[in-house]
Amino acid sequence: MKTVKKLPRSWSILIVSIVGGALLGGCGAEESLAELPRKDLQRVKLYEERGRAQVSNQVIVDWIVHSQDASGANSPPRRSRTFAMVSVAMHDAVNGIESKYARYASSASDPEASPVAAAAQAAHDVLVALFPAQQVDLDAKLVTSLSAVKDDDARARGIALGQASAADLLSVRANDGSNVVVSYPPIVQPGYWRPTPPAFAPALEPGWGNVTPWGLSSGSQFRSRAPYALSGAEYTADFIEVRDYGSATSTVRSADQTSYAHFWYEPSALGWNRLARTALAIRPKNIWKTARMFALMNMALADGYIASFDSKYIWQSWRPITFIREADSDGNPNTAPDPTWTPLRPTPPIPDQTSGHAVAGFAARAALVKVFGDDLGEPMTMTSTTAVPAGSTRSWTTFTQAAAENADSRVMVGIHTRQSVIEGEAQGRLVGDYVVKHRLRQLDD
Repeated sequence: MKTVKKLPRSWSILIVSIVGGALLGGCGAEESLAELPRKDLQRVKLYEERGRAQVSNQVIVDWIVHSQDASGANSPPRRSRTFAMVSVAMHDAVNGIESKYARYASSASDPEASPVAAAAQAAHDVLVALFPAQQVDLDAKLVTSLSAVKDDDARARGIALGQASAADLLSVRANDGSNVVVSYPPIVQPGYWRPTPPAFAPALEPGWGNVTPWGLSSGSQFRSRAPYALSGAEYTADFIEVRDYGSATSTVRSADQTSYAHFWYEPSALGWNRLARTALAIRPKNIWKTARMFALMNMALADGYIASFDSKYIWQSWRPITFIREADSDGNPNTAPDPTWTPLRPTPPIPDQTSGHAVAGFAARAALVKVFGDDLGEPMTMTSTTAVPAGSTRSWTTFTQAAAENADSRVMVGIHTRQSVIEGEAQGRLVGDYVVKHRLRQLDD
């Protein structure tokens, strides 16, 4: 284990005794403090300034937002990886000061470091490694974060610890398969995915299912069931539902269904990290719990994408815009083609099953429920980058309600079948529950 200087247990006992005396003894406690040697008083003052239980979690929230800003050009699965890397680096860094939860990559330790400086430096270094062209902006954000730490020694130690934590995380994830280029020639046969209008873009991240997971043993660990046979009644029912409810000109989709279809269209990592911040505003947590919450949620969410993409490129199932327009080729007498059918919003360039949104949402839900419980006691309200009208909000009383609405939105927006959503929910629950059970566990469990 990498370590700097560890605070002796005797000092912890001394500090507790002094603080207890101050609370219980009034002036007598002040006289006891005055009698301490100057070196001892400095140690007590240093500990109090670093206020382990009272350190604000704002630095964690700030760098989650910075991660969103920096990763804007990334594909959804790559964005999930960015959020996971930043949040895990911050988690490892603060737990190198006081070990409350198991860490993912780093063993670097310094009990006298500033948690704020350690978290900020770790997040900064990861983002600079991922987005070097943004270093000037990220450097400025780091200066702002570090300016909140007034103790020079604690700040310096925090910077060193954050650098070590980021370096360890980057080393562990350096060969995770995220940069492996995989070719994907579409199969031009009924039932199989092929590029979709209007962009007809090539398949997105066809190798992402092979990326090393954060908590799972492999992307195939919870692979979904196969798509329905094209000639079956289940396929026919899914065809009719998404055709009628997901159309840009639907006459059966309700105003509320249209609202949440638009609302949840944004990338999953954005929505769920925003919902986590919304929950924190209702039910605040200290810096350790906050860092662990974001790390656990983003690990689960990132593994959700890996699991979903494994299933997507194994089953290679076609999208609604393709099978509705080309229904005369499916061999099913109960489906009819509509050559001009268009979904409410454009179809992403990836196969149908499983819905990445459904998987990611229910995986993220597991981590949030672990930390907050499902019902926070008051509604969670937020907006979305794809809300219509812009800036409009939606509210949920539980994380489960939000995850279910998010999953259903994919049918209402016309880009997934019901089976893709059902299988995605099941896969997401399995992924989330597994990650929560096996990773970043509380050390006194």
